[in-house]
Amino acid sequence: MSLKVWSIIMFALFLGSMVITGIMSAKKSKNSSGDVGEEYYLGGRDTGPVMLAFSYVTGSVSAAAFMGEPGVMSQVGWPYYWIVVAIIPGMIFPALLLMKKLRTKSEELGSLTIPQYLGQHYKSDGVRIVIALAICVFYLFPLVAQFKGAAVLLESFTNIPFNTGIVIFTVFIGFYVAFGGLNSVVLASFIQGIPMFFIAIILVVTALKAVGGFEGIEIGLKAIDPNMLKIVEPRSPGALFPIEGIIGVFFYWAIMFVSQPYLAARFMSIKDTSKKTIGTFLIVVLVLTIALNTLYFTGLSGRILYPDLPGDYITSQLAIDYLPTVLSAVMMIGIFGAMMSTTQAMLLVVAQAIANDLYVQTINPKASGKTVINITRAAVGIISVIVLVMTWLNPPEFLSIFLYLGLSGIGSSIAVPLFASLMWPGATKEGALGACIVGPIAYIIFQMILNVNLWFSSMLAVLISATVMFILSKVYSNKTLKA
Repeated sequence: MSLKVWSIIMFALFLGSMVITGIMSAKKSKNSSGDVGEEYYLGGRDTGPVMLAFSYVTGSVSAAAFMGEPGVMSQVGWPYYWIVVAIIPGMIFPALLLMKKLRTKSEELGSLTIPQYLGQHYKSDGVRIVIALAICVFYLFPLVAQFKGAAVLLESFTNIPFNTGIVIFTVFIGFYVAFGGLNSVVLASFIQGIPMFFIAIILVVTALKAVGGFEGIEIGLKAIDPNMLKIVEPRSPGALFPIEGIIGVFFYWAIMFVSQPYLAARFMSIKDTSKKTIGTFLIVVLVLTIALNTLYFTGLSGRILYPDLPGDYITSQLAIDYLPTVLSAVMMIGIFGAMMSTTQAMLLVVAQAIANDLYVQTINPKASGKTVINITRAAVGIISVIVLVMTWLNPPEFLSIFLYLGLSGIGSSIAVPLFASLMWPGATKEGALGACIVGPIAYIIFQMILNVNLWFSSMLAVLISATVMFILSKVYSNKTLKA
């Protein structure tokens, strides 16, 4: 059978299995004896470390790791590998630092979401509302990146037109997230993560073999552009990894990325904070992170094999040309699963921000659990349609850059208040409110107006946010003492 036929068969089986998973998760949430909202939003705070680790890592890799990141690396070369160097410690050490404290404090406060937790910790509706609004705005960008990735993938493997692929993805992902909640997201991430792990390794080995290994990469890149072999990218407009970009990317992965609500919420849902549980979580995270981030090598191989192909298409083209037909179709499902993992997590967080953090906490505190879940489901549908329209009208050129713009925006708002809530008893609500407002404003100025390096602008925004937090907290704590 042809690749198209195999891909359609695999895709149909995949969708069928995910529908069954979604229905099972919905029944689990419905039949739970605990709090309905807690079951739907946090899986009843009873998720095991292995499944949670899969959800944490697969939620972080997304379409970017399989398509976007190799695509950008095919244009930048070895300097872009600094991301991998920063990712591995960035996924481990912040989790080690935050997980236990956030799980304990959020349960004590009865918090279901990160904005709700921060609002309760600082006793500030303003903090909760600002961060919830930031989530609703900035997460639209990475969601567009995921929707584009799904459409490109379906177009490459099944010949389904780009816009038709967006519609299929929208309908399916909207249904799945709306009815299953976090249980469906975690279970799906685990199911999708297993083939992702093996497919990443197979594809990287195949790509390296096709170009003659690392020696072949060096020879090929030198012929295209010797700058692609350098450790530091030459300074130029839009350069990602001059020296300040390298400094900024470590800061980004250590502070901003782990602060993302769709990832930090995983810490709130782990079943307990014992050393064994957290240790198991971290070991699985380490293994998955290393394996999945080898995919960057496909970008270097792809630049040599397909010098004129748009970067985001390299991974799928490698699979089509160099893997057996059946395995290529299976790889399509693995990549599609990566996109689903991140999209599910982000959609759920945006819907939670609308339903819980804005509606319930601000407008109708007496709303029943069933009402909150229904509003969350409606929000999932509305946000899905908005993202569909944005992707249809103006799909981004590079998935990863669009993804990082959105993540940096929300990270610059939430990172300082979140870390301070767990590590600095002197932080006040005035400091937190100032920090979560000034952070994204500073980021927009540095990145959009002054055209500062992508990574360095993120770091500067967080440092300014932290400065505002410190100054305002000191000023208002002194006023409280004098009063």
